[in-house]
Amino acid sequence: MKKNILFLLIFFLFFTGISVAEDETYTIGTFPIPLMVEDKNTGIFIELTKEIAKRSKIKIAIKVLPPKRITTYFAENKLHGFFPALDVMVTHKISKSEPIYIKTDFGFTKQGQPLVKSIADLTGKHIGMTLGYPYSKEITANLSFTTSTAPSDINNILMLDAGHIDVFVVEEKSGIKAIEQSGKSNICYDSGQPLSRQNVYYAFQSDKTGQQLALLFSKALVEMKSDGTFENIMSKVDE
Repeated sequence: MKKNILFLLIFFLFFTGISVAEDETYTIGTFPIPLMVEDKNTGIFIELTKEIAKRSKIKIAIKVLPPKRITTYFAENKLHGFFPALDVMVTHKISKSEPIYIKTDFGFTKQGQPLVKSIADLTGKHIGMTLGYPYSKEITANLSFTTSTAPSDINNILMLDAGHIDVFVVEEKSGIKAIEQSGKSNICYDSGQPLSRQNVYYAFQSDKTGQQLALLFSKALVEMKSDGTFENIMSKVDE
């Protein structure tokens, strides 16, 4: 299957007539994420992106800014692309790379309370959310429950423990890390029942350059997933 995808990507690269300039530097935006994006030179996503650029034989400049500024600059065509991107973060037509991973959000509850297994289980409850976090529209557009935001995942865990919220919705690894950092041991979730799933990818402009960059990044990602490089880089999250 991966070989078929790689063949199709190579076919499009050579026969669509789209090309990128070898001497041009492409500006790719991102935003701070603990462990994943520490600065423009450090982080798991940074390492992944640099390896992709190396394999694609293109020059890139990584710009690290707050999330809102990155998405604004991208919408204003001041960036060739940005990462990590989700559909809820873009407002216009774009070119997407092969997914980096699938972001799954779960409902965390205080021990002794019913586990949250679906969005329907949130009905009538007070839901804690983290400010600036890219929640799916299944969550943000739902009027069957009330929400409040906190500045960090740890704040939400503490509010959950204190009974100020009924459920904290967040990505699995982020939630687990926040529990560890908060020192609380009475927070639970059902690891087999995610509330939402969102593809995470590299977003590029929809012009010819953006289309070519998306194809190049996709080709490199497929190769890296096939030869084990992708897993070697991304597995550092669990170290």
